[in-house]
Amino acid sequence: MANPEKDFHDDIAAIRADIAALTDTVGKLAGEAAKAQATIAKDVKKAAKTAGRIGGEAWEETAQLGADTAEAASDAAQAGMASLESQIRQKPVNAVLIALGVGFIVGLIGHR
Repeated sequence: MANPEKDFHDDIAAIRADIAALTDTVGKLAGEAAKAQATIAKDVKKAAKTAGRIGGEAWEETAQLGADTAEAASDAAQAGMASLESQIRQKPVNAVLIALGVGFIVGLIGHR
């Protein structure tokens, strides 16, 4: 014959064991989640530092490239001016005629 009171106590004991097992499992999962979160936070921080360093390096390279480009443009302008001065000294009449022609064209365009 089955004893209902004993069955009830056995069922309660089984439920308590299941709750304890679930509590343990949830605790382990929470611990693993905390570890994963810490790892992700560490990786994100490392990636942010790396991105900042790379951005700084890119900025420095860009600034250097800009300075080099400006210097090259300045050198080219100086070379062009030297070449123009040389041409004017070698052929002053041609230079005056060209200047008069350019001035005349600018005057016609400006007059309209």
